[in-house]
Amino acid sequence: MTVSVLPLLLVTLSYVRIILSMLKINSKEGRTKAFSTCTSHLLVVGTYYSFIAVAYVSYRADIPTDVHIMSNVVFSILTPLLNPIIYTLRNKEVKSAVKKSISLKIFPLPKKFNLFG
Repeated sequence: MTVSVLPLLLVTLSYVRIILSMLKINSKEGRTKAFSTCTSHLLVVGTYYSFIAVAYVSYRADIPTDVHIMSNVVFSILTPLLNPIIYTLRNKEVKSAVKKSISLKIFPLPKKFNLFG
């Protein structure tokens, strides 16, 4: 756990300094862009350390071996899988496509307005 806590502490201190610097930006547009970039970074770091914590707690708890194996699989596969997804969602075209897809599933168009051919 020490190997994980020290980098987490350093990352946390770095982000505190970054956020304090961003608050000094005068333009609202500049602050928004900076916070947008930091949000995706924090999501990636947060998922990484969340899975580390779950793996650590599962080893400390009296849990069957299958759960240990599954938590390691989730930690080692899901975190790298989420990285490109999180960073891709910053792209405006991808955001609009996801919003359109979700809105079409929630509020489907009648068949005569089929957008996809």
